[in-house]
Amino acid sequence: MCLDAQDEVLYVNEEDLTPHLDATNEKMRTEERLTAELAADGVDPPKLTTRETFPIDTRVNINNASARQIADAVPGVGIKTARDIKDLQTSQSGEKFQKLEQLRSIKRVDWDEIFKENLVRVD
Repeated sequence: MCLDAQDEVLYVNEEDLTPHLDATNEKMRTEERLTAELAADGVDPPKLTTRETFPIDTRVNINNASARQIADAVPGVGIKTARDIKDLQTSQSGEKFQKLEQLRSIKRVDWDEIFKENLVRVD
C-alpha cells in the first residue's frame, strides 16, 4: 500500500517497488548533499522529503477511457473493437466492468496476452 502525490492509496506489488526504492534512496542522498552545500553557504536549507517514490499506474482504465484511448493504448485493438468494448460496458450492471474477465466476450482480442502484460484495469 502506497500514497501517490495526491495522497490517494494505491496497492502495488513489492517487486514493482524495488527499483523505485533505489531511486528514492538516491533522491534522498542528493537532497542531503544539496542541503549540506546550502548550509555551508549559510542558506537555511529546506525540509527534506521523506516520502518514497513508486511507479505510476500506466494501465488503461477501461471503464473511464474513451474508445479512442483504448484503441491507442491496447495493442491489437482498433477503434471498431474499442467501440465494441464500450458498447459491452454500457450493457453491464452499473454501466461498468466489474472484472477483467468480462472483456473476454470480445473475441477479436488476445486477452490472455493483454492481461499477462498488465495493460488494462477496470476499477
